Amino acid sequence: THALLQHLPEVDAKRWAEIATSFVEKRGAALGTKIRANIVSETLAVLRDPRFHAIFGPGSVAEAPLAAVIPRPSGAGPALDLSGQIDRIAITDDEVLIVDYKTNRPPPAEVHQVAGAYLYQLAAYRLALSEIYPDKLVRAALLWTDGPRLMEVPADVLDAFTIRLWSLDLGSLDAV
Repeated sequence: THALLQHLPEVDAKRWAEIATSFVEKRGAALGTKIRANIVSETLAVLRDPRFHAIFGPGSVAEAPLAAVIPRPSGAGPALDLSGQIDRIAITDDEVLIVDYKTNRPPPAEVHQVAGAYLYQLAAYRLALSEIYPDKLVRAALLWTDGPRLMEVPADVLDAFTIRLWSLDLGSLDAV
C-alpha cells in the first residue's frame, strides 16, 4: 500500500488500476486473491478521494527524508537527534501538511485511541519542520487506508506529545 501511494500519483490516473493490479500481483504473489484486490481497491479509493487531492497533488513529496538535531528548549541536556522518513508532505504558501499512512484494521475512531508511538512520531516531525518552515503552519495527519480516512491530529495533542517527547530523555529518536 505504501509503495502504491508513493508511486501512483506520479503516473497518469487513467493507468492507476492497471499499474496497481500488476504491481500487487507481482509483489504480493504470496497473498490471497482477495487481499491483493483489497489492497488495490483501498489504495485507489485513497488516491481518487477529492479530500486527499492536496496530499497527492502538486507541491507534495513522497517518502521525504528528514534529519534534524534539535536543541532542548531548556538548553540543558542532549539535543533531539531525529532521523526519519515522512510518508507524504504537502507544502503550500501558508502551511506544511505531514501525512503518515497507517493500515491498522480497524483503525482507531478517535485521536485519543491512536498509539502513542504514532503521536510521538508526528510530534517530532512537526517540531523539526516548524524549525525548517518557521513562517508556515505545520499540521500533521494520519491517513488510515482502511476506510479511507484522514485523521488530522489537533495541535494541542501534538503540543502535549512534544512536551512528553523531551521528557523521554532520549538522545536520539529514529522514527519508524
